[in-house]
Amino acid sequence: MNIAQYLGGLAVGALALQSNVLHAEAMPGSGMQGERIADIVVTAQRREEAAQRAALSLAVLDGKALRAQGVDELDDLPRLMPGLRASGQSTQLYIRGIGDFTVLASANPAVITNLDGVVIGRSQGIGGNLFDLARIEVLKGPQGTLYGRNASGGAINLVTHAPEPGRNGGFFEASFGDHGQLGGEGAVNLALGTDAALRASFQVQHRDGYLSDGTADDIHEGARLQFAGRIGSGLALRLAGGFSHLGGKGIGFAVVPTQPGIAPWTGVTSSAAGAAYMARAAAIFAASGGQSLPPALLASPAETTPHQDVRAWYVQGQLDAALGFATLTLQPGYRQVRTRYVLQPSFRFNLGGIYDAAGDATDGDRSRQLSIELRLANRTPRLTWVVGGNLFSERLTSAYAIQAGPVLNGLTATTYSTRAGAVFGQATFAPVERLRLTGGVRYTIDRREARDYRSFAISPMVLGPVPSPADCVPANGKAPGTLCPMFNPAPGFYDSAITFRRATWKLGAEFDIAPQSLAFVEVSAGFKAGGFSQAVDFAPNDDRLAPFAPERVTAYTLGLRNRLLGDRLQVNVEGFYLDNRDLQVSAQAIDGLGATAMVTQNAGKARVAGFGLDVVALPWAGATLHGAVEFADARYDSYVLTEVARFVPPGRVGCPVSAPDARGLVRVDCSGRQMLLAPRWSGVVNLAQAIALRGDGRLTLSADVSFASGFPFRNDFIATERQRAYANLGAAIAYAAGARWQLSVYVRNITDRVIYTGGGEQSALVQGWVTSNVMPPRTFGGRLSVRF
Repeated sequence: MNIAQYLGGLAVGALALQSNVLHAEAMPGSGMQGERIADIVVTAQRREEAAQRAALSLAVLDGKALRAQGVDELDDLPRLMPGLRASGQSTQLYIRGIGDFTVLASANPAVITNLDGVVIGRSQGIGGNLFDLARIEVLKGPQGTLYGRNASGGAINLVTHAPEPGRNGGFFEASFGDHGQLGGEGAVNLALGTDAALRASFQVQHRDGYLSDGTADDIHEGARLQFAGRIGSGLALRLAGGFSHLGGKGIGFAVVPTQPGIAPWTGVTSSAAGAAYMARAAAIFAASGGQSLPPALLASPAETTPHQDVRAWYVQGQLDAALGFATLTLQPGYRQVRTRYVLQPSFRFNLGGIYDAAGDATDGDRSRQLSIELRLANRTPRLTWVVGGNLFSERLTSAYAIQAGPVLNGLTATTYSTRAGAVFGQATFAPVERLRLTGGVRYTIDRREARDYRSFAISPMVLGPVPSPADCVPANGKAPGTLCPMFNPAPGFYDSAITFRRATWKLGAEFDIAPQSLAFVEVSAGFKAGGFSQAVDFAPNDDRLAPFAPERVTAYTLGLRNRLLGDRLQVNVEGFYLDNRDLQVSAQAIDGLGATAMVTQNAGKARVAGFGLDVVALPWAGATLHGAVEFADARYDSYVLTEVARFVPPGRVGCPVSAPDARGLVRVDCSGRQMLLAPRWSGVVNLAQAIALRGDGRLTLSADVSFASGFPFRNDFIATERQRAYANLGAAIAYAAGARWQLSVYVRNITDRVIYTGGGEQSALVQGWVTSNVMPPRTFGGRLSVRF
């Protein structure tokens, strides 16, 4: 089916639905006078508008819903929004199958996150910011015109509560639960007269890990200070600064339970998992007749002590100046992120941790980001427009060790820099009443540089299948912990630079079918920036790092938004078609100097065709029903990777594998497979019932379920790496005494369902050993909040 046939068929069905629901609007009322679905004002298109009037694919949760659902991290959002997936150490986000699957510094996100309009360039800096929020906006599909590079899958806007002039007050909320959960969140708003205010807010959270090795914990702190005020009659200023810290053991990887005696929530660094890993390696070695890796060359996962230490600081501002004909907006921002963690997906990924017995440690990742955006915008009854430009720069130093025993014990360090600039414009024009046309374009110049690339073996490390004088081992005079240069150690020898120039665009039309019914169609394009792997290119370019090209996405969207029955029913339906080209996929490969490395390749193209339905209803007094479902047929049209032959023995992947070439490389062809983390069906249903009590008391009972059909969570496409269809049930009870205080208790994942979310992998050294992040088991907790 081509795009025109797909969207045409969807339009016929959607218009039929529109006819039916408009007919339902004339039905008699249900006795719910005074109860209406509230509007949420969003700024997704760089202007204030009601979410129901925004002609783009958009999902919104306001602050009240975020608190009610206990959202502390972006990882909590997938259970509330179909089509969104999250996994991994670095908050890897996927929207409708478009995302990024690696934690390497060379990688780029496909879903960007903004805090009050300023981009968070490093996904490691997102955690610890989800407190004192007014709302979260999730924009689905490429946002290349207004948001630019690395928004090929979408954008997530974190919008904080702004300081409120003329008001003194605040709130405090305490949270508690099993797994040792204790936390607090609060804010104080201090008026500085009638035109200015300060707002200070914080969050502290402590929860022990739910995996057997203590990982998958949640230990973080965050604080924010804001000022907002008017300067004269035409200037408004907002300043903010904040700090966040993620500590504890960090993200956890569960052993996907194909091993004897391994339970679903067994952490990979536990003693039980370590024994199972070494036993499997020994069994494979025996079955191969001594041809596979001997267990003596491997390290047990239990030898790893996982931990994380991620610290982020930022300052940013916004200046709005009324110029009469338009409003000028200036948004500068500076962000610094220091990342250190040690984790064990199937080897020890050591970013800033100790790597030898002498206590030597890598430096981890250090990111310094500077951005500034200037916009000029205006709005009249017939024309709304915005033009602007921005600059973005980042310097990132990265040093990490990959350790799996003497067979793999190396350290890699690189300095990356990014300098990107763009100009953009978008306008919406109403040629006739009820019809509006939108056009936008953005031109981006993106320069990526990689410098000071160094790669070392850490003694003891063997470099081949048989002992060699080149081995970095004590027998060759290399004491334990010695760094042996793997490649040309001359400073700057592999320095590399590349510049990408891309134009992205948007075309759309919207039509008011009725006063509260909007139909829209949109075609938009976006891209994810290219760059360099931390691996050497092939000859004749083996004096530089291996480049990879930008990933491109074009999306076609058709939607209908409706408010019916006196604002007691909301029905939104949407169809989409995404064309994704030059997919960026990271996998173990041989680089130009014959070394094993993680290399990002452009693997081919994919397409996603689907539709979504979102319904909010007030069916009877005190009740709120929300249901959302999304269907996505997401397939790789072309997905061919080049990998090392010894890493793909028979049975390791579920795709056809070619014969090895002269370099020992094979082609793995997974074309036609379902896209990672993209279930065909996903959805959420929530029912809340408020009961008025004597005085000003109120009791609210709620139940919810999120569900999804099966999907692969790793790109080997074997049965072990596939999540089966699931339903995740939850329930809550809340008691409120007026508007001042509330107590709520909840239970989540009532049926204790095992739900894998990806982020791990199959070991390259021990075939069939698979790990994954996993959602929490059954958990209990509560919140007590007080407003003043």
